[in-house]
Amino acid sequence: MVRSLFFICFIVMHSSLIAQNNPDQNMDMAIHTILLHPEGRPKDLPIIGLNDPGVLSISFDDFNFNYQNYFYSIELVDDQWQPVQMSPFDYTNGFSQNKINLFNVSSIALQKYYHYQFSIPNQNCIPTKAGNYILKVFKDGNPSNLVFTRRFYVVDSLIGVFGAVQEPFDGAISRTHQKIQLSLDVKQLSYFQPDQIKTVVIQNHRVNDARVVTEPSFIRGNQIEYNSERDLIFPAGKETRWLDLQSLRLRSDRVQELNQSEGLTKVIVKPDLSRASTPYFTFNDLNGAFIISNSESLESAYQNDYANVVFTYKPTNGIPYVGEKLFLIGDFTQNQLNSQSMMSFNASKGVYEKTMLLKQGYYSYQYILRDNEKPNIQDDFRETEGDHWETENSYTVFVYYTAPGARYPMIAGFSTINSRQNW
Repeated sequence: MVRSLFFICFIVMHSSLIAQNNPDQNMDMAIHTILLHPEGRPKDLPIIGLNDPGVLSISFDDFNFNYQNYFYSIELVDDQWQPVQMSPFDYTNGFSQNKINLFNVSSIALQKYYHYQFSIPNQNCIPTKAGNYILKVFKDGNPSNLVFTRRFYVVDSLIGVFGAVQEPFDGAISRTHQKIQLSLDVKQLSYFQPDQIKTVVIQNHRVNDARVVTEPSFIRGNQIEYNSERDLIFPAGKETRWLDLQSLRLRSDRVQELNQSEGLTKVIVKPDLSRASTPYFTFNDLNGAFIISNSESLESAYQNDYANVVFTYKPTNGIPYVGEKLFLIGDFTQNQLNSQSMMSFNASKGVYEKTMLLKQGYYSYQYILRDNEKPNIQDDFRETEGDHWETENSYTVFVYYTAPGARYPMIAGFSTINSRQNW
């Protein structure tokens, strides 16, 4: 009876989330800097192997500044992030919900917060099936009292994935875009048909703009190849912009002003301009990721302070884009094009502005311009950043396989490809 109640509660809760088509949500405005990544690799997507020893680290800050009874659960979902009609006990070894017991109270920082952290898998929560999952954090053991949700992936490497970044054959985009060529080895599958396999490719963690391919270019025995000139084409962009917030006392090279006269520090970032017509040059960047760190204390997790950071983008001649919206993207905005990342035009200054509350660290970001009526992801960086074939980009490949009689597509193959590996 208890298991049935848990199952019903999980399905109802997840259905309302998926109605908004977003598995990464914040429901509590007091929660900040939600991190979910492989342990020791803060720049990576949250991916672990089935039955591998690796774990995912999860942490977040609570500005309520009083202890809360936080719990978490995990839910297996399909490749569309829709609920799978299975009991949590069918894909979890352990308990359906677990309490978060590890926390620290902030010190030194002006902004007071509780820092909570935990990891999975652990002895009370082990995912037993490969696929897409949603992590849910909620209060007081009540799954309907959600605080936030985040996606993560569990991989069973049954399919070998091999890939490379190439120049597109089309001369119109050969110097501005990148094409992903893939080969899958499916000999470990006892049975497969092409329609049972779906391949998803993600550029620099931009999961909302992932490319999906269901029809291969060639099948040769146990080898499936994707080499189309239309399916896996990505705008190359430029190396990401950066912002060093590891110190809130000393101005780094991208900081114009630090104002500490009242409350939290206010950081004015030097105005950004379009880089579309500037020459390309290479440098090491984080591809949109960020790292929580500082140069002034020992424990970044609970001693780092927060600042109100003002980003400014100057369009040509101070004139706003007509029929288009400008977005600030990176892992710190979840790479989502929504109200939280959209820049507002200040007519009196002739600039776009966006204020973000950020924890001390090192951030990377870009600007995306989307047409309101005819959005085209191939044009994301054309006016704001420029596109150059040489740009270093990271690509994540997931191969979903629906076995005969299975109720959901499992992740049966995974690989990461870097464009520099071909040079």
